[in-house]
Amino acid sequence: MVTNIPTREYDDPSVETNRRAAEYRGQWIYFLLKAMREHGFDYESIGRKAIFALGRSNKAGFPDNNSAKDLINTLLAPGSAEPMQIEPVSVEEEKAQVTFGYCPMCNIWQKLTDDQDFIANLCDIAMDVDRGLLSTYDQLELVLDGGRISAGHCRCDFAVKKTK
Repeated sequence: MVTNIPTREYDDPSVETNRRAAEYRGQWIYFLLKAMREHGFDYESIGRKAIFALGRSNKAGFPDNNSAKDLINTLLAPGSAEPMQIEPVSVEEEKAQVTFGYCPMCNIWQKLTDDQDFIANLCDIAMDVDRGLLSTYDQLELVLDGGRISAGHCRCDFAVKKTK
């Protein structure tokens, strides 16, 4: 069962605005992929390809170097970290780790379906945006070796590691 409860209150109204925007993106993903699945399409391959391409297109908003630290610090910037309660675990040049304490997309998916396997699959497909972004770097890779909110953990563990 997905456990996904915001544990922090913020005075900044933009945090809630950004959470609602992420929920809206989650609704798009849910309804498009659900319709594809219901019509017999390979929704997973189609969704992954499209979301991976989206991630690649986001490169302009991220550092133009192979520093795990710089990339993660972009996620930790004020205004970016609060909606998903992103917290640093360790931020080094070779490997940078953060946790996400809340996921607006999982929040909306929980309201739309009780199918925990579909939620976990949607989450993994949605993370192709991160895989796509990281594919634009020749010396960085995404490491997802910990918990995931969509799998019932209280947080998502996310790391970027230098490969060379």
